[in-house]
Amino acid sequence: MEQGRLKAALVSIGFWLAWLLLGAAFLISSPAARFMLAFLTVSCAVVPLAFGDTKRRVGAVIALILGVALTVSLVGRVGQVPYGTKHHGQQSPPVSGQPVGPR
Repeated sequence: MEQGRLKAALVSIGFWLAWLLLGAAFLISSPAARFMLAFLTVSCAVVPLAFGDTKRRVGAVIALILGVALTVSLVGRVGQVPYGTKHHGQQSPPVSGQPVGPR
């Protein structure tokens, strides 16, 4: 594969992947997942920003700005999600010496 075609393919993949990840980040309701997808959007938008033509660079800048804004807005909420703390206050039922099930 020629170097110019490979670079164009990488720019195109990075551009569309950044927009796909950004769209998924706006659709998912979990703050931790949204943060991860927004961070990946920013990471994918760097390649078209560096090597793309003018249209791809403008689109990458827009995706980069939206991804950074979403990431910054979610930084405080990611640590507040109580994953796995639903049952911490409950005690397990006492174990009697009798077997469970039909006799």
